Amino acid sequence: MKTMMVVAVVTLVDVLGVPMLSGGGDLPELVDGNTDFALDLFGHLSQEKPNQNIFFSPFSISSALAMTCAGARGETESQMADVLHIDLPQSWVHPAFMELNEKLDPEYRASLAEDDAEPLVLEVANAIWVEASYPLLDGYLSLVHIYYGAEARNVDFGGNPEAQRQLINEWVSEKTRDKITDLLPFGSVNDLTRVILTNAIYFKGSWMDQFEESLTRSRDFTMLDGSVIRVPMMHRTDTFAYQDGYGCRAISLPYSDHMSSMLVLLPDGKLSEFERSFDRRTLEQVRENLLGTEVRLAMPSFEFTSSFSLGETLVELGMEDAFQEGGADFSGMTGNKELFVSNVIHEAFVKVDETGTEAAAATAVVMGGPTAAPPPPIELVLDRSFLFVIMDDLSGSVLFMGRLADPSS
Repeated sequence: MKTMMVVAVVTLVDVLGVPMLSGGGDLPELVDGNTDFALDLFGHLSQEKPNQNIFFSPFSISSALAMTCAGARGETESQMADVLHIDLPQSWVHPAFMELNEKLDPEYRASLAEDDAEPLVLEVANAIWVEASYPLLDGYLSLVHIYYGAEARNVDFGGNPEAQRQLINEWVSEKTRDKITDLLPFGSVNDLTRVILTNAIYFKGSWMDQFEESLTRSRDFTMLDGSVIRVPMMHRTDTFAYQDGYGCRAISLPYSDHMSSMLVLLPDGKLSEFERSFDRRTLEQVRENLLGTEVRLAMPSFEFTSSFSLGETLVELGMEDAFQEGGADFSGMTGNKELFVSNVIHEAFVKVDETGTEAAAATAVVMGGPTAAPPPPIELVLDRSFLFVIMDDLSGSVLFMGRLADPSS
């Protein structure tokens, strides 16, 4: 049986032209590219919402767009790869994503855990929702299933798009433990929708050393617009990984699994100026120079949700063709060039308190087909007597009613 399985996999790989394994050398390059994309996207979002909370999952967005890019060809593929900072060929990037997902798998992480480690909850799910009358290529469906674990589900966008919207939102809600409940807003799915690719991620981790609730007390907090408010501030004095340089002071708060942490960066000057210069190199320098230091830490507890419609942002970053009806090339999905991306929707939730962090996010890439030609007009000739009713549409009341028997009288 084992030999038969290997043969089946090799046959599938030959059909797709995609090797099952990348040899492990491509994961660092993929992670670097994902980080560059994350900081590019953050730079745009921070300018769009200069005085507002921002929280999103670059991993979720990269995963959903990488599945989409798997079906892109020509200039569409090149633009998507450039924006996502994917320098690997298609034949290597998807195995690298699979390797990344394997490293996030709870069983794999448990096998590496130290004896005193407490596992955290980290769950990732992908799915692809396809109009039942709009078949995708078997090779593409096999690729996203093998490398991203995405199950293809036939739905009825053409007949009942609202029901399918609710179905997808229910899936997202389940995968994010009810933290993202309405990812696809009303009207985002219609009868021209053909494919929606979704990613959901849920995280819940306890601090390695928790804050004592008895030490939490109100303190002033200055917001970006200069106003000052009182917020609950957690306190802890301990040895932390800390650094002071590269335009900020930074502290790393480890989670109980010993394999995850929250890096907090406090700019020396204006946040907006630091954001403009914040890139992967700065992030690497900060992390490389963290040293164990005794720190008296005061940190606010917080909880909020962010949502974004990323279509315009991705176009500004250079992903233009993917959003153009008639200009996009997703022939790797369908064998033709009908599909295009109509929107990329993302929502994320975060809660930080004395015990740890809970976070969830989901991304949907909504793809439409060609706009259908309008049906020929129905001919109606009122050349004989007819009734007419004047309605109050707000209440449904009949205000007037009559019959026209003789227009000349």
